[in-house]
Amino acid sequence: MASDRGLFDRLRDPDRGGFRSAHQRTDRIYASVTTHLHQMLNTRQDDSSAVPEFGLPALSDIDVGTRVEDLRRAIEQTIRTYEPRLAGVRVQLVPPDPDEPTKVRFQITGGLATSDERVRVRFDTLVDGSGSWKVTS
Repeated sequence: MASDRGLFDRLRDPDRGGFRSAHQRTDRIYASVTTHLHQMLNTRQDDSSAVPEFGLPALSDIDVGTRVEDLRRAIEQTIRTYEPRLAGVRVQLVPPDPDEPTKVRFQITGGLATSDERVRVRFDTLVDGSGSWKVTS
C-alpha cells in the first residue's frame, strides 16, 4: 500500500499516523503532492547529484520558438516520472492574463490514487519572469 505522505514528510515525522478517515487521508495526500509539485517545478535538472534528471530544464535551455510547448511537455513528463501518486497526468497552458504578460500559467490535472479511491484533482501553476514557480490547489 502506498503511503499517503511523501518520503521527506515521513522522515520528518515518522511517528505521525493513526486512524484517519478516507477524506482526511485524501486531503493529506493532496497537500503532500502539492508540496512535491512545488519542489519539483522549482528544481532545475542537474541540481540534484543523486538524480540529475529530476526537475525541469532551465528556461534558457528550452528553444525560444517552441518554449511554452516544450515547457508544457517537460512538466508533464517530469510529473509522470517523479510523482507516482498522480495518474493520467495532463498539463495544459492557461491563456495569458493581459494584466500579467510575463507570467505563464499551466493547469495540471490527473487522478490522485489513494488506497480507497481515485480522485480527480487539479493544480494551478504560475511561473513568473524570474522562473519561480507557485503551485496552488
